[in-house]
Amino acid sequence: MRWHLIVRIGSADFYTPTVASNEPRVIVSIDNPGDTFAIGNNLLKEVESRASLNPSSLAVDLVNFAIAIYTADLKIARSLSEDRWTRDLVVHLPVVNLDAWTGSRELAQEMLSFLTGDRWDIRFRQHECYEKWYVASSDAPTVDVVSLLSGGLDSLVGAIDLLEEGRNVAFISHYGAGMTKSFQDDVLRALEKEYGSLITPYSFYVQPPKKRTGSGEPSMRSRSILFLSLGTFVASLFSEKIPLVVAENGLISLNVPLTSARIGSLSTRTTHPHFIALYRKLLDSIGLDNPVELPYRFQTKGEMFEQVRNPEVLKRLVPVTMSCSHPESGRYLGKKPGNHCGYCVPCIIRRASLAAVGLDNDNCNIDILTEAPAYDTDRGRDFRAFQMVIERHKASGSKVSLFDVLESGPLPPDDIKEYVAMYSRGIDEVGQFLEPTLS
Repeated sequence: MRWHLIVRIGSADFYTPTVASNEPRVIVSIDNPGDTFAIGNNLLKEVESRASLNPSSLAVDLVNFAIAIYTADLKIARSLSEDRWTRDLVVHLPVVNLDAWTGSRELAQEMLSFLTGDRWDIRFRQHECYEKWYVASSDAPTVDVVSLLSGGLDSLVGAIDLLEEGRNVAFISHYGAGMTKSFQDDVLRALEKEYGSLITPYSFYVQPPKKRTGSGEPSMRSRSILFLSLGTFVASLFSEKIPLVVAENGLISLNVPLTSARIGSLSTRTTHPHFIALYRKLLDSIGLDNPVELPYRFQTKGEMFEQVRNPEVLKRLVPVTMSCSHPESGRYLGKKPGNHCGYCVPCIIRRASLAAVGLDNDNCNIDILTEAPAYDTDRGRDFRAFQMVIERHKASGSKVSLFDVLESGPLPPDDIKEYVAMYSRGIDEVGQFLEPTLS
């Protein structure tokens, strides 16, 4: 079954394509306050509040594209597809720069298919009602670099390293429903206390309209395209030379499936090198030149901590960060939401990396070293998968094959050797932490 997401921009856009009667339609709008189907966002308000510059139509097109993709991903449940995972998604989107986007259509679809595992059909049309943004201020902040700030540990390390260099950093956060914003705000306040005027924060709210029936789609594979696009959007405000820094450790970026059963739904590609390469190509294709940098792609999480430019600041700020996939899960255990669950992949890697530098003091809902969850439960799934990959790794003499690291996607030939070595060190790092639980 093919689903159509029809995007309208502004109050004068009433576009309605011809769609087969057996193909469901979802209509949403952008920049149309008060509309029942409006996608909530604060982009213009946030840009104005930071005394920024006016964005180009290319940058506006990019962020509208990302908002549309994110909305389609969240509103159309995978459970409604034939295999209960792979969706056929048609997105009808108006853009200002139609020629640029039409020429980039196949590249955009390839990038999205790799990221989300779906079949995408993007149908661009001319945006007839485009109104340029006018930000009423000439007092723009000084920005040398833009960096994503998720509220997690990796982005904290990236922030510390940039700020310790004395660089003026614009930090980009994205939030919707849930507790995400509170964690991001905690990290930002802590950084501002340490580094003050070097920081220009942008906290973007993007939330699709609530689904009237059903639960929508919780996997959110497309969140990274939205996050990256928001970062590029802000970088482009200041100069085409301003880079966007994505601080993510290599083990999480590769996200090699821990078992053969996890190649599909349980193995995400949010910052995988191939996805980032396709995103860079898309920017180049549509005419945006801001570089995208992954400075920690060959480091494990523990190595990021070992090499951070100010270990004392990191030590003080670790407790305010959040790495967990589901920080609200504590309520199901009769505990206060907002703690690390302790048993998901990010939590396990977080504790292992903190343990490697003597900082493992997380307050987790479940301590997998002392109260290991049963293997046949959802809580024990990631724990057991790590045990299995560690046991295989030890049996091979800590040798990692090329095919292991290529399971999650293609890699640049010149970088494969470094990725293989980093992946081996990453598994050793987690293995050392989980050693007491291994038979």
